[in-house]
Amino acid sequence: MYSDLFCRIYDEYGWNYYPEAFAGKVLIWIRKNGLKIRNTLDLACGTGIFSDILSQHGIEADGMDLSADMIRIARERRPDLRFDVADMITYDPGRTYDLVTCNGDALNHILDSADVDRIFSNIYGYLNPGGFLIFNVLRNDEKPDEEPFDFDMEDGRKVTFQILQDAEGVINFHIRVVKPGQEPFEEVIREVFHDPDMLCSLLRKNGFSLLRRSGQLLEEDEDGREPTCIIVARKS
Repeated sequence: MYSDLFCRIYDEYGWNYYPEAFAGKVLIWIRKNGLKIRNTLDLACGTGIFSDILSQHGIEADGMDLSADMIRIARERRPDLRFDVADMITYDPGRTYDLVTCNGDALNHILDSADVDRIFSNIYGYLNPGGFLIFNVLRNDEKPDEEPFDFDMEDGRKVTFQILQDAEGVINFHIRVVKPGQEPFEEVIREVFHDPDMLCSLLRKNGFSLLRRSGQLLEEDEDGREPTCIIVARKS
């Protein structure tokens, strides 16, 4: 669970680049494939940037996230959109969608493959017939950065990020925030690599057809290497 401080730094530091870029590519993908997407759900939506952008293009866009602090920022940005605080392992939105997305390596935060299986089963249940699922996961051939990265915030806070992988293969994302006159704040976020073959097998098990597995959502971007694997599936 992200702390309020982490969520604010996430929003202030500009990590919105990732959902912004993803939203742009999804909109191109929709247009290039001649699809009529009426509504979408973004799982692990963070501060709501993806839903915000799709809504601006006439698509009804909902979002959910486990972090109440992320959702608070999302609601501040777009109080007219639906943002739920929930766990995607058990989440039931009570409606169906043409497109479900999950980006920003959010599925890597799900440490147990049995829980990933349950998520796929749930998503299949709240997709419309012929609906699409698009998500990304970290590539398991990427080596985490071991050197710390430091930067300064405008209010005097000094922030340090470091990504380390332990002996069990778990990725530990360390964040340390120091502000003059205050006790340092530290947080560790854990992720695991998921084998794309395993993910594709679970998708098929739950009734999905696999449409794409690549480093990029769009074919024209194939020459650019990304640290994630994109998977596109469709409800049969």
